[in-house]
Amino acid sequence: MLEIPPKIAAAILGGISNIFIKPGCKVLYLGAASGTTVSHVSDIVGPEGAVYAVEFSHRSGRDLVNMAKRRNNVVPIVDDARHPLHYRMLVPMVDVLFADVA
Repeated sequence: MLEIPPKIAAAILGGISNIFIKPGCKVLYLGAASGTTVSHVSDIVGPEGAVYAVEFSHRSGRDLVNMAKRRNNVVPIVDDARHPLHYRMLVPMVDVLFADVA
């Protein structure tokens, strides 16, 4: 059984009926931090899906990059999510945009 990430589980408990993240999806995840929730999303989308994880902090980004080395479906991007023109060439059209920014 897949573990539902706490932030996504909170959204479901809060009344969201469809999180749109499912096997095979391409997800743009803004505010990836060290990648804990990103790793759960990676499990949900599976090998046919992909998670493009954007994190601004270089310190957290280093942990994100290390996590992504163990997951073929995660593309770590250490950049400012507010400037998508910086990383647009790394991200194709996606099915879901998940924003977890402070």
